[in-house]
Amino acid sequence: MDDLKQAVDLLNVPEKWLQPFEVVDPFSGLELSGFLSLKPDSRYGALALLEVAGRPVPQQILATPKLHYPFNKKGEFNFPAIHHIDIYEKLDGTNVLAYRFMDANGEWHTTYKLRLYPILRNGRWGNFLDMWKEVLERYPSISELPEINQCSLSFELYGSRNPHLIAYKIPLDCALLFGIDPLGNCTPPSGLDASGIPTPRNFGNLSPHNNPVEEYQRIREQLEKEVQTLEGGTLSGSEGTVWYVTTATDEVVLFKCKPESVEAIHWKGGISKEAVIATCWNLLETEDEIQYPSLERLLLEEYLQDDIDRFREHIDRCIVGVMADLDFRKRVLDAYKATGVKISDDKAAVMRALSHQFPRGDMKRVYHEIVTFGNDQ
Repeated sequence: MDDLKQAVDLLNVPEKWLQPFEVVDPFSGLELSGFLSLKPDSRYGALALLEVAGRPVPQQILATPKLHYPFNKKGEFNFPAIHHIDIYEKLDGTNVLAYRFMDANGEWHTTYKLRLYPILRNGRWGNFLDMWKEVLERYPSISELPEINQCSLSFELYGSRNPHLIAYKIPLDCALLFGIDPLGNCTPPSGLDASGIPTPRNFGNLSPHNNPVEEYQRIREQLEKEVQTLEGGTLSGSEGTVWYVTTATDEVVLFKCKPESVEAIHWKGGISKEAVIATCWNLLETEDEIQYPSLERLLLEEYLQDDIDRFREHIDRCIVGVMADLDFRKRVLDAYKATGVKISDDKAAVMRALSHQFPRGDMKRVYHEIVTFGNDQ
């Protein structure tokens, strides 16, 4: 059977959503080849793994699904009939999926993948593989959890060393988000054996007696009160919450809830500037540069082509802005490292040394970049 046709059958997605891959898994050392799904639903990031070490072993690996809001573009809520709802914090970092695959000898291997890449890798703007290896040293039981729970597991890798829109004080950590079984069913943290691995903050549980729309608005307002805008455009507080809705038929559906500051609408027409910037950051997990066609592909998961075309000029400015921010951050952190002095030990000496390399008007921002992303050397 043709490889592409086999992948279509395995994942049940049209050919247009499939992207071929051929990589070497950094954990097992085995070569993996197949197709990755870009379809923005329960098969988002899923793998049709066709060959392991050059031998055919076709297998489907479901990944972290695309999260949607519980309302349509008109703002009309569409919650299903609920049995109960578990609500957890939505962390802002890099999604890492722990999954198991089988080789041609019937042996199982555990490895990890980025959201839209079949394995973990280091990139120009994030050493995701190296950071995850640090996490594994801190929490060695992670490698055993997929077998213990008999499912793949979704984690968030976050902290000041892995910067996104939300600025965290902690340098680097991870949280176990949920499990995904071979049928695509999701299990919230409360239903998993976490073996001491951190899980996101719990915002409570809802029963059929609660009005989900009212509770959604209440939590959204609560989140908004926690958000503060920091120097450089980042935010403190929470990116939002994830709602694990167990329906009356025992299906688990995931929804996201974000505060207004995170989802603020800046461009008339329904496209969020923050959403475009967040998409730029997501793209940089698998790309070294932000190219418009690649960004457009991701934006089409949320917006109509006409809206994207209409705001092309604004989107281009977002791309330029994100890349300029990254270049500035790199210059600052390289210069800070070259001083050989920790800012916590001698702030005056560090800032005096850097004042010769950056304009006076940028020094407040320079300080912010160091204390937020410098990891105090």
